[in-house]
Amino acid sequence: MIIKNIYSFKGGLEYLEENHKDELKDIYDAVESMNIYNIFSKKPKESNKPSVIFSPGVMNKELGDFLFRNGWLKENKKNKKGYEEPRIYFNDREYRAMDGIKNKVGLEIQIGKYSFMAYDIFCKMPIFYKKGLIECGIELVPGNKKMLKYMSSGVSSFNQIVMDIKARGESDIDIPVVILGFECTEYDWNVVNQIREKGVSEDTGLKG
Repeated sequence: MIIKNIYSFKGGLEYLEENHKDELKDIYDAVESMNIYNIFSKKPKESNKPSVIFSPGVMNKELGDFLFRNGWLKENKKNKKGYEEPRIYFNDREYRAMDGIKNKVGLEIQIGKYSFMAYDIFCKMPIFYKKGLIECGIELVPGNKKMLKYMSSGVSSFNQIVMDIKARGESDIDIPVVILGFECTEYDWNVVNQIREKGVSEDTGLKG
């Protein structure tokens, strides 16, 4: 996987390149570290999807493990993952969590529903900024329509969130954010085609 699409919201890319080059590089490295054989492994429930699609759970796990090793997440041995996301608690039960924070750079990985992308950028990141936990953000999303074809229904893409951002414009409470779209490399697409030809078993995963 590689980062192929970049959109700078409120000077986010420029701010990160000037002040947080190492943190920005971490996210590029995290994307490149994903193993295509592991992440392209889900048998979809939707009848209109290909026989094999990307597993959001495996993608989040591989990215989370990388982020933990590189200081974006805190150790928590009580959690089965061994780490936990940064949180803001409003009371004993209510909280908001971010996928990672390092040196006041907030990260959200959005491989889920479309509406959460805008929520991350326009709501969650300003909340963490107001609490003094971050000063800028990175939103990591699928890069294009071809990627969406091999993901669960309802997932959005880089182009869709950028369209919304341009239509909305900037607000005084917004913070600098860079939106990064990730896509398969040519090698990855070749593997995707190979796996599709083999198919998956609901019980055992990949065949062969």
